[in-house]
Amino acid sequence: MHSQWHAFLESQGATLNEQGVVTSWGQPDLERIMVKHGPVRASLAHKGLIRIQGDEAFNFLQGQLTNDLSNVTDTQAQLSGYCDPKGQLLGLFTVFKIDQAWYLHCDPDVTDTVVQRLNLYKLRAQVEIENVSDQLVQIGYAGEFADLNIQRLLDTKIKETYEVQPLEGLDDSYGIKVPGPYHRYLFVAPPQQAETIWQGLTGNGEATNDADWQLLDVVSGLPRLTQATAGQFIAQFLNLDKLDAINFRKGCFPGQEVIARLHFRGKVTKRMVRLHLKDNQAELAPGDTFKLLDQKEKPYKFTLINAAEDIEDGKVCLAITTLKPLETAQAPLTTEAGQAATIEPLPYDILSED
Repeated sequence: MHSQWHAFLESQGATLNEQGVVTSWGQPDLERIMVKHGPVRASLAHKGLIRIQGDEAFNFLQGQLTNDLSNVTDTQAQLSGYCDPKGQLLGLFTVFKIDQAWYLHCDPDVTDTVVQRLNLYKLRAQVEIENVSDQLVQIGYAGEFADLNIQRLLDTKIKETYEVQPLEGLDDSYGIKVPGPYHRYLFVAPPQQAETIWQGLTGNGEATNDADWQLLDVVSGLPRLTQATAGQFIAQFLNLDKLDAINFRKGCFPGQEVIARLHFRGKVTKRMVRLHLKDNQAELAPGDTFKLLDQKEKPYKFTLINAAEDIEDGKVCLAITTLKPLETAQAPLTTEAGQAATIEPLPYDILSED
């Protein structure tokens, strides 16, 4: 995180941990209530940001990522993955383009590993790959009427999901609309302009912490990758095909053969589902496994991908499980501690075969 932005956050009343993650603004109860409807703003400066540029940057990235990079323009971003040769997901990115450079917004846990791996495979290609997380600031903004607020407060219109627009009057500052339960945005800017953006949004929106911002990722069905889960699951198990993050006809990329074979000739047996657990499962971390029991006490195994405190009680989780056994599960489901557990709908269909 840029030192100027760190100092700015502290001056505004933020509490940050050693990784630069905002843990509180001093009003945790209000922060959690506000995130349900918004508008809320959050510092995402601890997130990863990778810049890739050079004469051969496009061809290099096109051969590495799961989506078709030719669809990324100055005004259009996309979601894309990076896999190992076995088709297991190593990174998940919001990919956007600024001034002939490609940027990958990703989870901080995997940023350095992805940079190292991409540098390993670039060989003699005319490509520069750099972790710029400490150079540019990332801000999140979300709310039921966030699109109108951005138009009014920042004089910028960003209407469609993954649309990219420069912010009016702010040099080198951009907004990207990202998936969410309502209008949700990612801003990328130099530190000074980031302060202007933050102050501009202050008039309509409460600041929230990273844990509550993650709740929006969970309810949107967007997986999070940590050191414990990166390289552990085939891309379809994390629903990348349902998130339009895989292009099956673009050509080769690491893991393409495995991913394509599963898509065209097989059936995806495991999927990431969304759960609401009354039991807080406080000890669970991404990568941990747990069991839910049906009415006949038959166990069903899940692997946690991400979780966040719900607005009222319990947790909302994303977890991977084998689908077929659940077809015969006798509701209701409970945790091993006897607390209620519910499978909730995702904003996309994971059951249909494309």
